[in-house]
Amino acid sequence: MTNERPPSRPRTVSRRSLLGWLGNAAVLAITPELLNACGGGGAGGSGGGGPAAAKPAEPDAGTPGSGSFPFEPSPVDGAIYDNWRGNTVDPQNLTDILASWALTVDGLVEQVLSLSFADILGLQRQDQVTDFHCVEGWSVLDVPWNGFHMDRLIERARPTNEATHVTFHCIGDVYTESLPLSVAREPRTLLAYGIDAKTLPLTHGFPLRLVVPRMLAYKNAKWLKRIEFANTAITGYWEQRGYSDDAPVPESRLREGKY
Repeated sequence: MTNERPPSRPRTVSRRSLLGWLGNAAVLAITPELLNACGGGGAGGSGGGGPAAAKPAEPDAGTPGSGSFPFEPSPVDGAIYDNWRGNTVDPQNLTDILASWALTVDGLVEQVLSLSFADILGLQRQDQVTDFHCVEGWSVLDVPWNGFHMDRLIERARPTNEATHVTFHCIGDVYTESLPLSVAREPRTLLAYGIDAKTLPLTHGFPLRLVVPRMLAYKNAKWLKRIEFANTAITGYWEQRGYSDDAPVPESRLREGKY
């Protein structure tokens, strides 16, 4: 990436920046808890300040979590979004998400988890630059994702020996996806909350989405609310409609080091 910016201090989101992101027509009760969740210290914080997230790190670089992330909502008008279609089968309401969202981790685990947005920011961060490919034939190259690896949840939830798959449940209960546990643990399978050190746009999955660079986009579920460890695969939304469960990106579209 070029045009690197100097590191900046972690900060909380202001009313102006959040409302600007939502749009002039949106009405939202902004509470101290919401401001803290978006940009303040959360569970797992070290108290020493957050990572300098102003510039994308090298792919797969780990950064200790601090419960903070620069809340600079992406306006979805940068160059990276020029050819990125916001396809969805279940549009989401941002006001509802911000009012009640938490990530549940359950199923075949020793410890059920319920994580706030601040909690997930406290997990070790992984930044990577990978390509994003849609089954429709278009691609978005060099997406600088910010998020965390599945192993961060595995360390806390401790799946049982019977767990062989991971099911991803999305807000609204319309969309589901499933991966073998081995695929979910591949080095570049990511749970993303940011792009280029800015919070995910709602269109692209805020507050949390799955990123599997070597699989087509319909496997990269948006708006995650629950991650379930299971002993069998489920048939996902598009797989029920005839799409491949493996969803491989054709080799002709894969670029070395970008999946």
